[in-house]
Amino acid sequence: MKAQRVVFRDKGKVELEAFEAASPSAGQVQVRLLYSVISPGTELAFLHMMPNAVTEFPTYAGYSASGRITAVGPDTDDCREGQLVAVPAGHGSHAVLDGAACWSVPEGLDPRDAAAFRLVSIALQGVRKAEIRPGQSVAVLGLGIIGNLAGQLVREAGATRVVGIDPVAWRRALAESCGFDTVCEGPEALGDAATDVVIEATGAPEAVNTAFGLAARLGRVILLGSTRGTTKEVNFYRDVHKKGLTVIGAHDSMRAAVEDQGALFTHRSDGRTALSMLAAGRVRVGPLLSDTVGPDQVVEAYARLGGRQEPLMTIAIRWSDD
Repeated sequence: MKAQRVVFRDKGKVELEAFEAASPSAGQVQVRLLYSVISPGTELAFLHMMPNAVTEFPTYAGYSASGRITAVGPDTDDCREGQLVAVPAGHGSHAVLDGAACWSVPEGLDPRDAAAFRLVSIALQGVRKAEIRPGQSVAVLGLGIIGNLAGQLVREAGATRVVGIDPVAWRRALAESCGFDTVCEGPEALGDAATDVVIEATGAPEAVNTAFGLAARLGRVILLGSTRGTTKEVNFYRDVHKKGLTVIGAHDSMRAAVEDQGALFTHRSDGRTALSMLAAGRVRVGPLLSDTVGPDQVVEAYARLGGRQEPLMTIAIRWSDD
């Protein structure tokens, strides 16, 4: 079957290439994608070979999509042809993957919103690791898509004051519309008001020191954004040791493998929770999908996201009609 997919051919070079979609083997399914959603921070970092983003070209981008199962291989349980599923597939018209890597999309959930489930799951695992307690205050540094979702999720976890910090005005306005209590351009606007939990979601090395400064005594700092570079001149005695801070690395790969354990949840559990919360309207991703384009506009989509000349949170790619 003729198919299309997005490839990073070389540094800074995005292409749409043709390929032959494979038939599923035992335990696998073939999925015709409806939508995939660009993860701008991660994908642009790998496309442009930013620090801590090791890339060998060519590489295939994307990891959050929705579609319908078109073929089921032998010995594949709980999957059926025609089923609407969310999948960790790359950007393309078709994908073959393990049946166990498919999540059934809840009835009534827009397939475009469902396609962002992995982004919700990434934010969710960071919030789980933060172990928010009812009544606590939380500051989120960086109001890109992961930071925005994290702010929505900490309120669901019981935080009573959620502050969003970002220098970009339209991001602040969007965060406010998504339920943040307070938004501000920089941490100085908060004065001496320290917060119980700080979630660093910018990925900027210098923001780590800002997070340490914002955290209250015995507070927790969650490093949710993948830092692109080295943080310099950290005064660990003053900013971490003496304040009694807990610093938690919240990379999405650090998960329970088989069963949920404490604050560590499996990909399976968080994917299911993400979809349930989206379906229930407890998390809103629709406002964060700034545009929807077809495959012929993919190259331009990455240029638009990288150029940062327009208010774009991220872009969904529509591969086929349902």
